[in-house]
Formats: sequence, structure tokens, C-alpha cells
Amino acid sequence: MSLSEDAKNIFSQTLDYVSPAKVLPEEVRWNTETGEITIQGTTISVEPGQPVYIIGFGKASVSMGAAAESIFGSRVKDGIVISPDHHKVHHRFQVFKGSHPLPDLDSLSSSLELVRFMKSIPRGALVLNLVSGGTSSLFCVPAGNLEVHEVRDIYELLIESGASIHEINTVRKVFSSVKGGQILDSLRHTKLIDLMISDIPDDNKSMIGSGPSVAQTISATSAFQVLKKYEIYQQIPHAARQLLAVEMDKEARNNTYRTTQDFENHYSFIISSASKLADRAAQIADGFGYTPRLAKEPWDGPIDDFEEMLAKKIDDLPDDWRSKYAIITFGEPTVHVTGSGLGGRNQELALRMAARLKQHKKEICFLSAGTDGIDGPTDAAGAVVTNKTYSEAEEAGIDPMEYLRENDSYHFFEKAGGHIKPGPTGNNLMDLQITLVG
Repeated sequence: MSLSEDAKNIFSQTLDYVSPAKVLPEEVRWNTETGEITIQGTTISVEPGQPVYIIGFGKASVSMGAAAESIFGSRVKDGIVISPDHHKVHHRFQVFKGSHPLPDLDSLSSSLELVRFMKSIPRGALVLNLVSGGTSSLFCVPAGNLEVHEVRDIYELLIESGASIHEINTVRKVFSSVKGGQILDSLRHTKLIDLMISDIPDDNKSMIGSGPSVAQTISATSAFQVLKKYEIYQQIPHAARQLLAVEMDKEARNNTYRTTQDFENHYSFIISSASKLADRAAQIADGFGYTPRLAKEPWDGPIDDFEEMLAKKIDDLPDDWRSKYAIITFGEPTVHVTGSGLGGRNQELALRMAARLKQHKKEICFLSAGTDGIDGPTDAAGAVVTNKTYSEAEEAGIDPMEYLRENDSYHFFEKAGGHIKPGPTGNNLMDLQITLVG
């Protein structure tokens, strides 16, 4: 079997291991005799007859909801989750449509309906809040007089600017009426359990999906600094600049930032994260006969630096012809888009690595893919390349550098081959990179 096939198999087996259908029942144990839920060592009592309601948002919300439904059965009375995968039908909760990676009118109307639903949940009910990556776009109610198309423009500018996910979410919270813990006021009358799948490098709960149910500080001044840093402040809509000015003025006059408040019957758990994903990928690679080299921390930074880091990891491997190695990395590098092509950060990184690996004589394969099955605004999760991809493309009359200049990695792999297309996975745990050295 080729290195490319091995890489694809390691990726698919890793995805299967961390699927919400497997993870959530392992993390959430309900003892029907005692009426107790145990999650990561914390015991939460469920009163006899206490109804359970499901709310959620994110790419994994449907599969998480289905797993929760399988645990609590008929105790689940109703629920709404917002997902791009709106065709799935479940007996005990509804799936509303939203848009990703940019919000639209579907995101807005579904979000408004979900907020109304939260407020209608009976007092004292148990609410399972299922949060995963993609929430920032899917669950979107603009602040003040902003329109959803104006928020969409801000999101697009941020995504293409090269800003980190922490910086992007810092801005998003200011222009939202639901992010940054702002839905807590709609749920104070319930017993609330957050179950989160983290796609954030440091697993900061306040940043997962922009933290809609996590009490925190919301800073317009910090948002302004991000917009100025990436030179996009003047490009955001006029109404957004006005809102930002008003909020910054309040902060200056009061010498404090806006904060959201938690309540007593609220519990938050991260049930899955990228580090677990990477650990499992390393174990699977070992089973395939590769000596794993696992990154200790997720990557969060410019794609240029990520490429250099990967190249150094390859160069630092022992020169041992008897051994095969698997370098497992994870994270989401930022890309400053200057071209007019189509692609995503995984395809961009794979094409860059194809150019980087062409000088190597050893057999090397590199795969980068999103665990949600989607890379940017495309139908691919990412791509796989080898040290021969670049030269084979040139022989076929395809100039890889031309596609790199235009940030057009999707159309490169469409012509040259190498796309990874599992379809939407119902999960989201950052991107995974697998480098195999034969």
C-alpha cells in the first residue's frame, strides 16, 4: 500500500474514533436508578420526571444531539440545534439550518427561533447545550442595528486577514447579541450543562464558538485593536464602526468592560478536543508500522511559519533507512488571502508542502485535512501530496506556483488529483496533518 493510502486510512480511522456518537456516551453517564449524571468526575442530580431539553449549534450539533437522545431517550421532551446539515430528522429535537463559514439569513432566522425556544423552556428543566466548531457563523444574531449581511462582511474580512481564531472571536463577540455568554440570561431558570467539542488551540471555553454560554468580558477596545492590527477597520461597514465607537466610549467613561454573568446551576465540560484526535492518529500510525512523532501543542499562527516548522521536523528525522516515520501535527494555520482563487487552509498548506517536498529523494507523503470534512468554501476536507506531486503536475502542464499565487489550491488538486473528500463528518476538532516518511 502506498504512503498516500496509508495517510488517508490513518485520517479516516482517526475520524471514526473521535466521532460524537462514540465520544459523548463515553463522557456522559446517566444512572437511571439513582437519577445521577456523571461527567468527568462531576455528579449532577436529575430529579424524577425532570424534563430534558436539547439546544445546540455547530457542525457536530446533529450527531451530538443524536448521541444525547440515545442516552436520555424519552426523557428528552424537545430541542433545537442549528447546523449546516439541516436534512437530518430526529424524533425528539429539531434541526434548523444555518450557514458556514459566513452567516446568512438562515443563520439569523434559526438563531432567533432558538433564542425564543430557550426562553420558553420550563423552569427547572435540564438543558443540554451542545457546542462545537462553526457555532460563530451558525448562531448569529447581530448587535444593535447591524444587519446580518454587515456581520457577514466583517467575518469575511477577518477570515481573509490572517487573524488568529482568538482575535477573530474577540471581534465577533462585540458585534453579536448572543456570543460571549449573552444567552445565559435566557437560561437562568434552568439547570444547564454545556457539552463542548473544542476546535480552539488552547481549549479556551470562552472562545469555543465565541462562547455563547460562557460568562466573560467583551471588549470593544480589544476588537478595535484587532481590526487596526490587520488594517481592516476602515473596510468594515459604517454601522459597525459606529457601534464600536459607542461601546469604546462606554468602556472609557466607565473604566471597565462589558461582562456577562454566570449562574449557580450551570456546568461546562469539554468532551473532545484536538489533542485527543492527534493522540489517536499517532496510535493508529504506530499500528500501521510507522514510528510516530507527535506534536505536543496545536499550531496557531501564520501558514508560512507552519510550513517551516513541518520542513524542520522532516529534516530532523533520523537518517535510518530501516524505519518509517509518521509526524502528527494539528492546528489551524492562518492564511492571508491575496489571490482570487478557490481553496482553504488545508489545500493551501498541502500545495505549499508539495513545492517544499519536491527536493526530497526519500519517499514522503503529506496530508492536511479538516476534521469537519470541509475546507473553506469547498466540498473538500483537504488534500494529500507526495514528494513527486510537484514534478508530476509540471509534466502534465500544470504550474503549481501559478495556483499558489492565486490562492487557488482547490482547482490545482481538481486537475492534479489528491483531494480528500469524506463529505461533512458531523464533527469539528481542528485540522489534522499527517506526514509519512518511507
